[in-house]
Amino acid sequence: MADITLYGVAVSAFVAKVRIALDAKGLPYDEAPPPGGYGSPEYRAIVPAGSVPGVVIDGRSLHDSNAIIEYLDELAPQPPLFPGDPFDRARARALLGFHDTRLEASSRVLFPLVKRDWRAEPDAVAVGVDGIKSALDRLEDLIEPSPFVFGTEASIADMAYPATIQMAEMLAAELDQDLPIPPAIAAWRDASAVLPPVARSLKIAGDAMEDWLAAFR
Repeated sequence: MADITLYGVAVSAFVAKVRIALDAKGLPYDEAPPPGGYGSPEYRAIVPAGSVPGVVIDGRSLHDSNAIIEYLDELAPQPPLFPGDPFDRARARALLGFHDTRLEASSRVLFPLVKRDWRAEPDAVAVGVDGIKSALDRLEDLIEPSPFVFGTEASIADMAYPATIQMAEMLAAELDQDLPIPPAIAAWRDASAVLPPVARSLKIAGDAMEDWLAAFR
């Protein structure tokens, strides 16, 4: 059994994604904040990229959530995180990329607004929330879940999204904005959210996000 440490911050959707993968695999691991904060010299001495999530597996470090997930799937093949069909595996990777570059990225735009006097920037708030809505609408065009993207078995492409959607909803609500989730996306999210690895990370990320938001009220 590999010796694994996951470094991250609890509000991060990328950290949640890796934690979900570890829990889905049933791999034992320790979780810790990056020493000195991410980007610090102390942390970069462990994970040279200085980003979160980072993992140290049997003394070797790795960064980037998708690279970590791919490695975990090779390290412990059962249960698989990706579908068996090669084309579906490629689609799963594409959905992970969409998660990172579109949905998570558009949601992250709201973080600095929460930290500022966002009520004085209504146009910036509206543009930020519209970016999330656009990403969700595009996502709806990319999937036809039944109840998951690749049928009755959940993959990491399903499990990666609920924590990010929760983050987007909490940020939008803090900014007094309505963020309607398209019905098909909501049903898909709900099917994934009850899976034990996903439910655990939703609780961790939700509690951490609430604490972070409360610090700026």
